Amino acid sequence: MRLTRFRPTSQQQLKHNKEHGDFRKRRSAISRSIFVKDASKRLQQSRPILESRPVKKSGATRTGTQPYRVVAVGDTIISEQGLVAIIGRDPLYRVCGAAHTFEEANKLVQHHRPDVLLIEPFLESRDAIRWIKDLATEFPRIRILVVTRQSELTYAERALRAGASGYWMKNSSVKELMHAIETVLAGEIYASRAITSVVMRKFAGGRNLPPGLDILSDREIAVFGLIAAKHGVGEIATKLGISRKTVESHCKHIKEKLGYRDAEELKRGARELLGTVAGSLETR
Repeated sequence: MRLTRFRPTSQQQLKHNKEHGDFRKRRSAISRSIFVKDASKRLQQSRPILESRPVKKSGATRTGTQPYRVVAVGDTIISEQGLVAIIGRDPLYRVCGAAHTFEEANKLVQHHRPDVLLIEPFLESRDAIRWIKDLATEFPRIRILVVTRQSELTYAERALRAGASGYWMKNSSVKELMHAIETVLAGEIYASRAITSVVMRKFAGGRNLPPGLDILSDREIAVFGLIAAKHGVGEIATKLGISRKTVESHCKHIKEKLGYRDAEELKRGARELLGTVAGSLETR
């Protein structure tokens, strides 16, 4: 018996093609739907993870190629060059300017706007605390690290309140200086262990400054320091840019607060309490 192949009629073929085509379309649509839903589901699952991932804040290390910009201000040319030599050895920092006078220092800070300013603020018998306050107000982004020989027990707390980020004594080590710079660049406050101890004891109710100095205002402490350096009323008025009458008023208040009976006791007391300041001011 001879077999013949079944050939559908044209109408049957058209019906088959239409049904088959519809099936393909439905299968494609179903596949896309499954894919989109799955992708959407995966995205929704991953989004909370991305949104809740903490952002790490940078510390004192530079993530880019540019080093930190530093301006160094010393009280003498030797001090200035010493700071430049120490900082310049570390590739993390670039000294973009150095000075040892008040005018030069202000020009450098204005021009370079450094990341950190290393400063000896007791220049040319200036009001150091006022200068720090002025710099911190005009350049709030600059981290100010005081580098000085002046007593931290007398001036550190005042300098920090004025806007400095740290107070480093020159009788400390180079290693500690570099640590101080790293600390202030990390957005923290640097203070020696001695000052930290003073603050903690003061917080606990003790007194740690030389007798009475904590009750003097910043301007009074500036006048007191110049008296210790053997400057007269007229000289103090000129150096601080105030009138003789204002200086005399400050002297009167200092005597009242510290219990000095006359001008001689005031001078003697200033030299006894601020001897290191007087010595450094006289040599300039």
